[in-house]
Order: sequence, then C-alpha cells, then structure tokens
Amino acid sequence: MNNVELMGNLVRDPEVTYTRKGTPAARFTIAASHDYVDKSTGEVKEMTAFINCVAWNKLGESVGNLRKGNKCLVHGRLQTRSYEDKDGIKRYVTEVVADFVGSSLANQAAEESNFESFSDDEDIPF
Repeated sequence: MNNVELMGNLVRDPEVTYTRKGTPAARFTIAASHDYVDKSTGEVKEMTAFINCVAWNKLGESVGNLRKGNKCLVHGRLQTRSYEDKDGIKRYVTEVVADFVGSSLANQAAEESNFESFSDDEDIPF
C-alpha cells in the first residue's frame, strides 16, 4: 500500500503550470515537522522535512489558490520518476502525488467569515 499523509505549512506559493494538452499541475512544497528526543542531551528537538508535492487537474487549480505559510493536509502516494537534464545527466525526483489537499479551517474561517459585517437588526436564522 502506497499512502502518504502530511500536515504542514506551504514553503512558498504553489506554482501552477499546464501541460501541452492543457492539464493543470500545481507543484508545491510542504514543511512538516516532528519532535524527537536527542539521546546525548535528553532534550526534545524539532526536525523539519521539506516534501515536494504535485496536484493535477481541478485539484491542481485549487491548490494554486493557497499561499505561502498556509497550513494544509495532503493525502496521496509517493512517486519517484527520472528525467535527463539539458546536460544529459539522469536526475531522479521523489514527490507526493496528491489526491486530496485541505487547507486549515482556521485559514478558511479568517478569509470567509467577517462577523463584524452583520448589523444588529439583521435577521439571522439561528
């Protein structure tokens, strides 16, 4: 089974490109951290991994709306591919191919809700 789940912050704004046939692809990097105990000092330390991800089609277009620093959850599969660079050297890329990307509810709430815009005499159905 090849499943990957990551939670972290976007390192930079996603880069959305299109294939020759017009298929959107968003490339983005997630900074995901975890804590560990240093065996020599007993201190709790944090280690951060920077994981490259790609999202295709409508998901790729949606990911393009996220911004650097947004917290998000990525679910997908790990993929390794190779290509030859312009000097003829074979290069390998390992990335997560996302099939779900969800941004933080806190980010969405801040962007979508503005309770100060309601007037006192406005009818609210709850």
